[in-house]
Amino acid sequence: MTIERYCSYCGAPLKTRFNGGEVWDKDRLVCPVCHAKFYRNPLPAVAALVLREGELLLVRRAAPPFEGSWCLPGGFVESGEDTVQALLRELFEETGLRGHHPQLIDVATFVDPRPGGKGVIIIGYRIPSYEGNLQPGDDAKEVRFFTLDALPPIPFSTHRTLIEKIRGR
Repeated sequence: MTIERYCSYCGAPLKTRFNGGEVWDKDRLVCPVCHAKFYRNPLPAVAALVLREGELLLVRRAAPPFEGSWCLPGGFVESGEDTVQALLRELFEETGLRGHHPQLIDVATFVDPRPGGKGVIIIGYRIPSYEGNLQPGDDAKEVRFFTLDALPPIPFSTHRTLIEKIRGR
């Protein structure tokens, strides 16, 4: 993960400053020359919950982190996309399926405790209908439906949170 070292406005080396006394006390990266603040904001991502007769679609990851583990299809929202566009793109790239009529399920947050960690905000959508041929692609090496009561271990806490939401529906 890249940690910012220089001001993107004036090029001066950044300093860490504690902004005590504000509503939220946080260490912030600030430029000592132009006084710009740099925030370690979480990254937006999406996840698709595709159900078929009581089964949930999962992908086996082909890349770190958690390479070889199963998770929901999804990924990061790219610049210029809204969350639904990102969701449908990621679903197609990873599974070969074209989703229709996504329905917002919930939002889950992962706070990265590592220094400089940005964390992730995952927006989960149920995909009520789809078409296409199920096939792994992009960074998925396998795609498969699992019954909701026999899911493999899911390493991402945000994905487990979203799955629990659909189990309760």
